[in-house]
Amino acid sequence: MYREELVKVLRVISEDKQVQWLETDQFSKKAILYKAFTKPVQKGDVVLVNVTASLLRLGTGGYDFVRASYEKSSEHEQSEDNGHIMKLRYTPMQHSVMAIESQESPFHSLFSEKFSLRKQKILLAELHSMVPLVFSIAQLLHKEAKVCVIFDDQAALALSVSEHLQKLHLYERFYSITIGQAFGGMYEATTLQTALQFATEHLEADLVVVSVGPGVVGTGTKYGFSGIEQAKWANVIGALDGIPVWIPRLSFHDKRQRQQGLSHHTRTALFQFTYARSILPFPEMKTSDRQLIKNQISKENSLVEHDIVWSELKGEETIIAQAFNLYGQEIKTMGRTFQDDPIFFLAVAESTKVSLGLGG
Repeated sequence: MYREELVKVLRVISEDKQVQWLETDQFSKKAILYKAFTKPVQKGDVVLVNVTASLLRLGTGGYDFVRASYEKSSEHEQSEDNGHIMKLRYTPMQHSVMAIESQESPFHSLFSEKFSLRKQKILLAELHSMVPLVFSIAQLLHKEAKVCVIFDDQAALALSVSEHLQKLHLYERFYSITIGQAFGGMYEATTLQTALQFATEHLEADLVVVSVGPGVVGTGTKYGFSGIEQAKWANVIGALDGIPVWIPRLSFHDKRQRQQGLSHHTRTALFQFTYARSILPFPEMKTSDRQLIKNQISKENSLVEHDIVWSELKGEETIIAQAFNLYGQEIKTMGRTFQDDPIFFLAVAESTKVSLGLGG
């Protein structure tokens, strides 16, 4: 299914260098315009929007997406980019970016030699909602910590769609790199390998995270979910002599059986597809909950022996509250708050601590 409709712009809610957030008169009544593809608009302009996700009531709905504008306003200057690496290749939205590795990049020489992560811990975050919590906790534990998040292209390709990233990019010590077909990070890269090299050797980040934008896919099948890519991330990190640290996806309140306890997303990716020895930290929890997870792990035939770390430290709820306060708003995951499902958030905190060498 694919459907486009014409709507009228009632007002520009907000905008930055990459995106306009619009109020419109029909369908979702909210639309996102990417300036890389479409000229900015103003009140009264008519725009052609993709309404497919909204009509299907999918998670990527809530907003329509502008495909073309029929603006009354005068033409604006097209943005110039001296880069020649194309993203969204062979689509009507293909555009060039200045990739850090390309010959015209000032960083090109950095990538002429092999490099090693030299046992640096690299944090893996399956869900986009984990990212702002990771950053806030890192700032609480290490005020001067530079955090670099590498965004793969397994979810939203346009990073600028993320409201979290609009906020995080205002922080001086936060950096983002988009890889593959994803775009809109502070830096653009073609591969995870070069992004890791740039984050560690040029940015000298204290914490490097690999994650995705909003909008992951799940199909209710054994292997058909975006998070299985974590295995690829871990294997690349291991091949570069780094140590993957996984954020276990935990829940005791998700209604889906496969997501209860330690999600099959973590179990399948880590134990069935990961060859790099990894660290899987767990926060303090009730004995019965710990036993449930141990039983789940015991049924897995892991390719290699991973380091399973169980924290005994109580009272970690405080750091979550402090992180929310620092961030300036509550963070939700799959619509659930910390009060709804605290173990999810505690798992993010514990893995962040381990990655910074402060837990485990």
